[in-house]
Amino acid sequence: MAAQVLQVYQQRQKAKAAAAKRAEAEVARQARAAERDAAERARENARRDREAAQAWSRAQKEKQAQQSADSRRAEQIVRDLEKRDAARAKELEQKRRAEAREQAAADRRAKQEAVEGMRREAAARTAEVEERLRVLASVLRSRPDGLHQLRLEAERAFGQGDLEGFAVGVEEALGSVDYAQGLGGARRVAFAPESRELVVEVELPGQAVVPSVTQYRFKASAPPAVVQQPRKEAECRTLYRDLVARLALRAIDEAFAVTPPALVDGVAFNGKVRAKDRATGKAIEPCLVSVRVSRESFAELVLDEPELDPVASLHHLNAIVSQHPYDLEPVRPVVTFDLSRYKIAPERDVVAGLDSRPDLVAMDPSGGCSRKSG
Repeated sequence: MAAQVLQVYQQRQKAKAAAAKRAEAEVARQARAAERDAAERARENARRDREAAQAWSRAQKEKQAQQSADSRRAEQIVRDLEKRDAARAKELEQKRRAEAREQAAADRRAKQEAVEGMRREAAARTAEVEERLRVLASVLRSRPDGLHQLRLEAERAFGQGDLEGFAVGVEEALGSVDYAQGLGGARRVAFAPESRELVVEVELPGQAVVPSVTQYRFKASAPPAVVQQPRKEAECRTLYRDLVARLALRAIDEAFAVTPPALVDGVAFNGKVRAKDRATGKAIEPCLVSVRVSRESFAELVLDEPELDPVASLHHLNAIVSQHPYDLEPVRPVVTFDLSRYKIAPERDVVAGLDSRPDLVAMDPSGGCSRKSG
């Protein structure tokens, strides 16, 4: 019995020891399991931390890469802008230089054209001066043709017994003759039938008709300009003196040309100039040339001869010529033009041709004074 009890007791002790051992083993197992779990969690946490760190690192790297890419893009954009700006600046500079070259070329062309224009202007104005001198020199030889018809008209007026109409007709005929610009002045005419003399008074041009310059030339100064080459005063005086003489001879020739020889045997001519007295400022009409000449004496002149000296011709005709016509120095006319003294008498006195008042045409032309020559 006791053995049984002991055996049971031993079995129970063994069972308790086995249970304790099992419990201890279970505790150890659980402890190991807990350790394993803790280690697993630690590993998981470490893994997660690593992953988080890696993710953060990747994010930082991506961020840095993005920032780097953005920086590179920004730098590229800046470089592109700089290149574009540089290209645009270069293009603008090239355009500016091209425009500057074109402007410089245009300025050179304009300057050259201006120079050429001034050269042409100088040549043209010189040609005008030379043409004017040619006109002045040829005024006597350029007498018009066809004055015979004017003579016939004046003759018809006289044939109708109209002495005033004859004088007016001759005056109109002389006034209709063409002259170069500035050379044809007013004409006044009176007729003395008993002496068969025509009194002609002609307005001569002033000194300004003679060009005061010899030529125009281009001067390459700063700035360039067209300058005048003044004519010497002595030459101006000579040209004007010769012109006055030519116009006087031409006027006398035209007076004979438009009047019938059977009616007019002589011409009393006065050439006057309208001017201002420099001393008083008043209007004056100095007579620069005066002559009384017969048709026969005047016909001795060969007016178309190129070597004819018009001043010498006037002296040959015993004309009174101003010694200084350019200075408007007057001479005493051979006859004073006073239309009232040539008034036509009443019909009963037509045979005489004039009334009973003094006839200046028939008076002594010198009036007791010596003639001036020059």
